[in-house]
Amino acid sequence: MLDFYSIIPPLAAIIGAAVTKRIIPSLVLGLLAGTLLQAGGNPIGAVLLTGQALASVVADESHAYIILFLFGFGALAEMFKVGGGISGFANMTEPYIKSERGALLSVLWASPVTFLDCCFHVIATGTISKPLLEKVDGSKDKLALIVNTTSSQLIVLIPFATTYVGYILGVIGSSMAQVGFTGNPYMVYLSAIPFNFYSISMLGISIFSIFYSFQFSWLKLAQPAYKPEVTAGDHDSHEAHDECHYQEKVPPRVANLLLPLVFLLTLITYLFWLTGQAKGETSLLAALLNADYEKAIFVATLATLVGTTLLYVLQKIPMKELQSHFLSGGTEMLPPIVILIMAWAITGITQELGFNAFISGLLGTAMPPQLIPIIVFAIGGVASYFMGSSWGTWALVMPLAMSLAVITGANLALTVGAVLAGGSIGDSLSPLGETPVLTAAVMDIPVTSHVSYVLPYGLTAITLSTLGYLVAGYIIP
Repeated sequence: MLDFYSIIPPLAAIIGAAVTKRIIPSLVLGLLAGTLLQAGGNPIGAVLLTGQALASVVADESHAYIILFLFGFGALAEMFKVGGGISGFANMTEPYIKSERGALLSVLWASPVTFLDCCFHVIATGTISKPLLEKVDGSKDKLALIVNTTSSQLIVLIPFATTYVGYILGVIGSSMAQVGFTGNPYMVYLSAIPFNFYSISMLGISIFSIFYSFQFSWLKLAQPAYKPEVTAGDHDSHEAHDECHYQEKVPPRVANLLLPLVFLLTLITYLFWLTGQAKGETSLLAALLNADYEKAIFVATLATLVGTTLLYVLQKIPMKELQSHFLSGGTEMLPPIVILIMAWAITGITQELGFNAFISGLLGTAMPPQLIPIIVFAIGGVASYFMGSSWGTWALVMPLAMSLAVITGANLALTVGAVLAGGSIGDSLSPLGETPVLTAAVMDIPVTSHVSYVLPYGLTAITLSTLGYLVAGYIIP
């Protein structure tokens, strides 16, 4: 089969996402297009090949660990909502808040105990900081900016114990397999974090705004006058988030949040070392660098789930309540799980159709490697803004970006960082994005007003990031 057919599955998925604004149906379209090509146009054969492709990626051990981790981690974050830890943290910090700046800084103080998931972070920090801000008569818009940024941009920069980690490892790992690049996906992710210029810039600008008052009154950009529907293209579609608040069932107890978190982080570190040592590595650093990351984070999450359940049951929290939050939290992670499975399947099919040979023959060395990071950043930024989904954008753009990097010789870490940065744009600026919609709801402000307020900050970060990728592409070998 001719190699140029291999571009059809990802192209169908990208066009479908641009038209429908929905990532899962678009990925289904791309997958069916690929299997139809494999089956020589036979619809029955295409359906059979689709089932085979999906079953094979789910049966892979490393993929299974990632799927189980995402479900378990979503369940854990949801269970924390009934433990009283958030209200306990709020009570602990309230005596120290005397100004708007203090109320805004409370979001940063809460981040070390609410960084597990962006939705959890928005609801938790909103619950903590909103009453503090109202007490000092501060700006809701600015608080919403800080909550938005620390949710969508800070968490993607944290390389452990978040829902993002397992998903990103899955996307990077499948893309590496597609281009035949050997190495550790976790190490690639770690090396790419400093090159996520958008998230770093956006986070820096928002923190700067806490200490120095400045407005973008010179830039008034209108947003669509509609209330967007949160799409199923991200890990945000579960109805539990529509309420944007929760009722804790026990008295405020900050230990109910801190103890499980300390246990989780400690166990993850230990299992990194243990699984690395099992491969024959003797030194601590070598063991950590060669760990079975997927297995370690899943086992640590499972153990923390069990321990947290026991801790809460001993405090008379009803098992029925815990089970309900366990199931609802896990169910919230079904959209990214489905996206990941579909992306894995499409990656395998495009590889079998000769995608690497096609890209290599089409581009060769004609495209300057220095421009690859800025190109994939632009593609990812446009896609994520119109889809409102960072996770969907990463699934679509990462395989193409990694292929371009390997073929042209562009810096891999810089390119992966640019993909993560581009995908993150929609998560903070798009009126279809999870974080803007949820943040606006928690803050009781219109989503269009929130996006209009955040957009100038985002455009500043985009400008800085564009310059960064242009310069870095030429100075980093």
